[in-house]
Amino acid sequence: MSKKLNRKQRMLRWTKKHKVKAPIHTTIAFFVSIALLVSFSLLDSMGGTTVKADTATGEAEDLLTLTMVGDMMFGRFVEKAGERHGYENLFQNVQPYFQESDLVTGNFENPVLLGDPEDYPEADKDIVFHSPPEVPAALKKVGFTSVNLANNHTTDYGAPGLMDTLSTFRDAGLPTVGAGSDRYDAQQVLYQEVNGLKVATVGVTDVYAKGGTVKRDFPGVIPARPETSLPLIEKAKKNADLVIVQVHWGVEYDNNVHPRQKDLGRAMVDAGADIIVGHHPHVLEPIEFYKGSVIMYSLGNFIFDQGWSRTRETALVQYKLSKDGKARLEVHPMVIREGKPRPLPGVTNLYRREKIYLQLADERVYTEAWKKKWTREEDYIVHEWDHSKILQREESNQNEQQGESPQQEDQQQDQQQQGQQQNGVTPGAPAQEAPAQPAAGTGGG
Repeated sequence: MSKKLNRKQRMLRWTKKHKVKAPIHTTIAFFVSIALLVSFSLLDSMGGTTVKADTATGEAEDLLTLTMVGDMMFGRFVEKAGERHGYENLFQNVQPYFQESDLVTGNFENPVLLGDPEDYPEADKDIVFHSPPEVPAALKKVGFTSVNLANNHTTDYGAPGLMDTLSTFRDAGLPTVGAGSDRYDAQQVLYQEVNGLKVATVGVTDVYAKGGTVKRDFPGVIPARPETSLPLIEKAKKNADLVIVQVHWGVEYDNNVHPRQKDLGRAMVDAGADIIVGHHPHVLEPIEFYKGSVIMYSLGNFIFDQGWSRTRETALVQYKLSKDGKARLEVHPMVIREGKPRPLPGVTNLYRREKIYLQLADERVYTEAWKKKWTREEDYIVHEWDHSKILQREESNQNEQQGESPQQEDQQQDQQQQGQQQNGVTPGAPAQEAPAQPAAGTGGG
């Protein structure tokens, strides 16, 4: 890996390479004034600790740096932007984060079509998406190491569209989770090794189109219902040191965590999930720390063309595990402009950063518990905790894996009855395709 730069050095390099030459508008001055006026009152009311960033300290001892983002859609306006400037250009502003990462993952919110969309069976729903075939290779090139396909748009163009998607990602050399050509294929856990640490990734969705879930001999996505998702997570935990779960859930355009999300998320942690990456609402939702694990209920959009301010406010999250077992969760607030995520550095963006932080707090209030949990480091917030249990699993897993391989366990898992209940947890009936709630001309889904 190349030499890691600290936060200030990365952003300075980015600023020099990508200066935007534009006239100064009075609106900018207006918002600058507003930010300055509210900054003192905001900081006073928020409390907590503010620490000047120096991520280079101890960074050489990082065992793993994982970057996580939310929903990515490459159709509509985003497709036009990609055709003009290239799909890699959409990630231009976040390259400093990707370049320092060992693993980068996000939710791929559309099927890839190799032919004319009119030649595919279109799902009976208000909003359907599709992506150009160039996108998977572009994602691979900018640094993605996996994407989640378990969502309510992967089957927008039926089984043929999903098969095109799987083959295109396979040709690009970019692993996927959450969907497959049949049940056995879909339920393969993704294992990746970083500095001797085995990382498992599982993808499931609680929102899907009618007939979109995978069958024994038919393509589809993996449902998040407990009898399906929890055994996958348990298997991943047995064969890996760190378990990541990508889950598509919740209610669109709602910042609140619903009881079903909380019940299912905590059940996933109890089954072995260490990091849960949520998406689907298209807006940010709170982050919960439960039994030493992280549940990010929704990271919102990341590459999208929706126009509402809340759908354009997002966060890039980095999980950093050091060799001594200490973990850092860094939340980098960003805004989406013309389909591209952009960082929010400096005092002029203070108001918007704080607006984003509030969306990540329970009931959007800076409680005393929140202030104790999070530390401000310049343009982002950090939570640090002891995650040494991840390192302690390595020796235990090595001993257990002397018997069956993960592939053998996959075959056994495929033979289990789908109705088998795990841990006695059944948060409710599986969710179906949610009614579309689009902004005018900028619908999600």
